[in-house]
Amino acid sequence: MRTTRMTERIEFWETSYSKDENNVPVNGKSKCVYSCWAELLNTPIREFRNPTTKVGYRRESPNFAIRFNVHQPIDSTWIVVWRDKDYEITGVDEDYDKRDITKIECKAVK
Repeated sequence: MRTTRMTERIEFWETSYSKDENNVPVNGKSKCVYSCWAELLNTPIREFRNPTTKVGYRRESPNFAIRFNVHQPIDSTWIVVWRDKDYEITGVDEDYDKRDITKIECKAVK
């Protein structure tokens, strides 16, 4: 396992949903479910242009590698917090063969 390159601390947050008196779901509290060391595989910052307004903007989508951990499976509805920014999980690639690392693809939450 390549733990020497895991120098970034990331947290996984889960938002619990509750229902009000009319049985309508409302956002509840967020809580930190899991925290671990991660390796930053790459941080592509892609530039996009909105075709209607011709205004450019950047989208940040980091990819992380964490230790393979079967005790705490990663849920794709969680939010990754890294360097005080929120990222939603777009993909989880677990290595069940070697049971070495799990790759997590993220994109910035607006």
